[in-house]
Parts: sequence; structure tokens; C-alpha cells
Amino acid sequence: MVAGNSTISWEATLDIMRELTDLYKGNETDDVADAGMISTMVNDVRKASEEMRSSLASQVDVLAAQVAEAEARCERENNDEFSKKMEELSKREESLNEEVKIIGETTEEIQKRINMYKEEAKAETAAMEECESTKMEEIPRIKHAISLYANITGIKFDYSKEGKLAGHIAIPQSEEVHSFNIDAAKCSGFEIANQLWGMMEPPACE
Repeated sequence: MVAGNSTISWEATLDIMRELTDLYKGNETDDVADAGMISTMVNDVRKASEEMRSSLASQVDVLAAQVAEAEARCERENNDEFSKKMEELSKREESLNEEVKIIGETTEEIQKRINMYKEEAKAETAAMEECESTKMEEIPRIKHAISLYANITGIKFDYSKEGKLAGHIAIPQSEEVHSFNIDAAKCSGFEIANQLWGMMEPPACE
């Protein structure tokens, strides 16, 4: 038997309960000793049950605290991870907004330059057209002046040779004809005039 004031394990409690069952089944349950023993054993069982219940309750509290702590830690970790992710996304958004701003400013600057170049091209085209128109108006006048000059000086120009001042000079006094083929790009106007004038001079008398 187990003393009434000692702390017993759950296995010992089960043994006591089995002994109680045997006592109730026996023929000696009317004895005073057995009655006292039964009372003690019942108290031991009750005490053991209360201790077990208290121990289980404590274990449940500990487990509940551990679960709560684990849940809180998990929530903190999730919150930290979420905050970190949101911070990364926020930085990425700021970076993209800055890139969009730069692209917008660059596009605007390019458009301004395009408009400026269009205006310059338009002005140059107008100037070229005006110059071409002036040239077209000047050509007949120049040809007429050259024709008059040729009739006076006896010079006839050959306009078929591009880039060349070609033709011939008739000298009535000597009845001579002198041909000329001058590269206008390599001679100044003064040099060309001197060459032509030299051809027009009559030969010196001997």
C-alpha cells in the first residue's frame, strides 16, 4: 500500500484503483481496516488525479504559450518580410517614375530640336528656291549681255562644255580665229579677262 500523504505517479494511481476494485470484489470489505484502507486509497486516487489534472493544465498552458509565441514570431517575420518587400517595391516605383520623368524630358527636348530643325530646313528651302528663282531670272539677262559683248568683241562661247569657259574669238583686222578653253574653277575673273583680252589684241605691225 501507498501512504496517504506521499505524492504518487499516475501509474501508481492506476495500481491503487485496481486494488480498490479487488477489495470491493472480496469478502472482507466489511472489516474496519479494509474500510480505512479504501478511504485512504480513494484519497490517494483523488489527490493523484488532481495533481495529474494540474500538471496537464500547466503543460497545456506552456504549450499554448509556445504556440502563441510561435504564431507571434511567424507574424513578425511575415510582417518584416512584407515590409521589406513593400520597401523594395516602393524604391523600384520611385526609380521607374524617375526614369519616366527623364524620358519625358528627353522626348520633349528632342521634339523641340525637331521643330527647330524643321523651321531651319524650311527657311533654307525657301532661300534656295528664291536663289534658284533669281538665277533663272538672271540667266537670260546674263546670256543677253554675253551675246552683246560677243558681238562687240567677236567672242563666241561654247556652252556645251560644263565647267569650262570655251569658244573662239574672231579678229577682223587679221581675219584670224583663236579658240580658247579655260578652266574657270582654276582662274580668277581677272585672269580670264586678261587671257581673252590678249587673244583679241591684233598682232603688232612689223
